[in-house]
Amino acid sequence: MTAEQFNQVVAYLRDPNRNVLIEVELPNTAKQRFETTYTALTNNYPLPANSTQSPYYVWGDGANKWGIESRLYFISDANLPAFLANICVNNTRHDYRQYDMRINNNEFIYDLFSRGFILGDQIHGRIL
Repeated sequence: MTAEQFNQVVAYLRDPNRNVLIEVELPNTAKQRFETTYTALTNNYPLPANSTQSPYYVWGDGANKWGIESRLYFISDANLPAFLANICVNNTRHDYRQYDMRINNNEFIYDLFSRGFILGDQIHGRIL
């Protein structure tokens, strides 16, 4: 995705009608690494206080969780950019049925963090 395409994606996703939700699950062994990265990318925006539920779930020691798994959920429309559609999957996750699309791509979501997106529901004035 080019820089221009990424800017178009940010403009599309920052629309409040997209209802963007970002969450992450990770093993306890990756917690410090993720928190350091998130803090740097979001300009010290605080993480959710509770790390035992969405949008920030840290699995305990011994859990079968191998790495950081970021997910972005949103409601699409007919204006969904093709280059964004290429990295989306139809969302069929139980209890997330209000969202029709999902993106499972840490690098892409980290790039969004650097543009003002945060874990959980978005604060639209933060997004550049």
